[in-house]
Amino acid sequence: MGRRLLIGAVAAVGFVLGMVYAWRIAYVDGAELLFNSGWWLVLLAPFAGALAAGLTRRTDPVIEGDRVLRHDGAAILEHWTHGIGTAVLLVTGLALGALFIPSLLSRQQVWAAMNIHFVAVVMFLFGTFYYGANTLLSRNRFREHLPTGNAFKYTVQHYGRLLGNKKYDMPPEDKYFESEKMAYLLALVATATIIVTGLLKAAAHVVSIPGVVMGPATLVHDIAALGMLVFFLAHVVVVLLPMSWPMLRSMFTGYITVEHAKAEHAGWYRRLVKPADMPSEPEEDRDAA
Repeated sequence: MGRRLLIGAVAAVGFVLGMVYAWRIAYVDGAELLFNSGWWLVLLAPFAGALAAGLTRRTDPVIEGDRVLRHDGAAILEHWTHGIGTAVLLVTGLALGALFIPSLLSRQQVWAAMNIHFVAVVMFLFGTFYYGANTLLSRNRFREHLPTGNAFKYTVQHYGRLLGNKKYDMPPEDKYFESEKMAYLLALVATATIIVTGLLKAAAHVVSIPGVVMGPATLVHDIAALGMLVFFLAHVVVVLLPMSWPMLRSMFTGYITVEHAKAEHAGWYRRLVKPADMPSEPEEDRDAA
């Protein structure tokens, strides 16, 4: 826990200092835009994320007394670096103007927003490539995010029960709800699109890229960003609901209670329990699940 807090504190302080520097440098006469002077950090961030993943020792979920380790330190780090980077990118991107949304910033404010956008790009790329490399090294963590053939049906039933409709009989939920898995695909496509088009936009500050390439790239970048905004806002709204507070807490501590795991993620909890400790169940019950 101490090491996790230290890494989180260092990352948070570094990000805040970077934001402050990005804002102040925009108001210094003769200062370059960070996308021009610090372009190499955009290339370094993905490499640093992948390298950090290779040096990371993962911890699988496990039951520890009356609590369950749901997220290890690496999961927490990749979640917050990607999430905070995404949030700042969305805010500054909208402030700079996108698609039908005009920018209302002055020239110096545009520079400040661009510089803060740059710092968020570095954070976002590190967190995203850290997650991506971790996923390649442990593919079961990727598979558990993918929806099953019953994803749409179970999503309707899940939210139907939350709204008080008791006619739906849900099977034991996995580590991630089917609704979360469907949203994950949207986030995955939007993230990949934003990275590819964003790297093109960043490269345009250093090398000459034809307008016939930059025009469509900017349009696709903005559309993907709006898709990510929809996902992000839905994610935030769900997290703020009382039923999601145990999950939100686990993104800081790594743990949920055994009671919560049994109640909300019974299918996942069953797999964590040793077979010898599990009561036998009728064959028809297993088929129904």
